[in-house]
Amino acid sequence: MTEPSKVIHIRNVGHEISENDLLQLVQPFGVVTKLVMLRAKNQALLQMHDLSSSINVLQYYTNVQPSVRGRNVYIQFSSHQELTTADQNSQGRKGDQVCTLMTTLYLPVCDISHLN
Repeated sequence: MTEPSKVIHIRNVGHEISENDLLQLVQPFGVVTKLVMLRAKNQALLQMHDLSSSINVLQYYTNVQPSVRGRNVYIQFSSHQELTTADQNSQGRKGDQVCTLMTTLYLPVCDISHLN
């Protein structure tokens, strides 16, 4: 078994299962801070606000088979301790520069007044 983590890995997440469905599955145990759907793999990762919340989820679903929209899903701790997004990865690092490409588009103006 993987060591406890705030991040929970959910398998067998079919295309009919929405983010909201997964939130309803775990929200009785605490606040979900992040949720990532991995549609191509029929999986999802969600991060609880604290470790005790995620432990409570796993303890409960050890004895009760979780089912969403008639489909059994399988829950375990993730090997990730926290989920990070691209925005978080770039925030707060020193020396990062933002480059902007500036372009100017010149449109030719035709004088058609002499064509009358």
